[in-house]
Amino acid sequence: MKKLPLPRVNDVRSTTDTAQNVRLHKTSYPHLQNALPAVLGSYQQYENENGNALNVHPIGVSDGLKEGLLKNYNNPPSTLAHIKQIRASSPRVCPMCGSLKTTSLDHLLPKEDYPEFSVYSKNLVPACDCNTKRGKATINRLTGVRVLHPYFDDCLRHRQLSCTISPRPNFPSADIKIAYVNLTDPLIDSLKFHVQKVVLPSGLIGWLDSQWSSLAGYPAGIIHTLPRERIASEMELQEYLEDSLQRHDCSHDTPNNWESIFVHGLLHSVGVLPWLLGNHNQHFE
Repeated sequence: MKKLPLPRVNDVRSTTDTAQNVRLHKTSYPHLQNALPAVLGSYQQYENENGNALNVHPIGVSDGLKEGLLKNYNNPPSTLAHIKQIRASSPRVCPMCGSLKTTSLDHLLPKEDYPEFSVYSKNLVPACDCNTKRGKATINRLTGVRVLHPYFDDCLRHRQLSCTISPRPNFPSADIKIAYVNLTDPLIDSLKFHVQKVVLPSGLIGWLDSQWSSLAGYPAGIIHTLPRERIASEMELQEYLEDSLQRHDCSHDTPNNWESIFVHGLLHSVGVLPWLLGNHNQHFE
């Protein structure tokens, strides 16, 4: 998960120019021209509500306009060049789930239900395959929770996720679970919903398990700040891990990337540091 700057796109201009493009007669023309005031009004509502999915409602567009906008999204005309630019805007980490890749665009409000936002820049978030795994899961009105919005939710600037590594009797085999760093955050309920609907389906627990298994084999191969020599104490080991955590935070421009979640969990899970110290040092005896 990652807080992103708002796209520097004049959506009023790009959508108006698209609406007036008679060469798009096989897609959006004249449907978009006829509905332009309503579509631009929906953009304003979206921005006024800071992308809060609980408060942004579909305006109901014609089938012709829906089909045309979806075609324009899949094959953007020059007036919608921002679609390709946004897709490539976060190459190192997925702002939606924190994985270490982005391959697609996520319509935060699903384009099937909210076709008016199909090409709207503030509804387009670079993402990985969590895009398809989330499906249409966006809100739960009964509990008043929603997925978080990388463009608008400032809580994503701060560390929100860690993990707990609990040893099984045959340690280093362990159970790994997601942990929440700030349970007093005003958006904690929506954060938990976001984790359940976006982060966990993307495969985070499996990735953490894989990292832990590799760490058990050769710690320095996973934590690259560890020296290729013995470490004198748990305090020194903690310094190496804190250095690794800071590097991951900075290189991914978010503390909620998967690598940071793993290292933060190593630092704060009971029993891990003494085991890790012994496991590292045995390679240099």
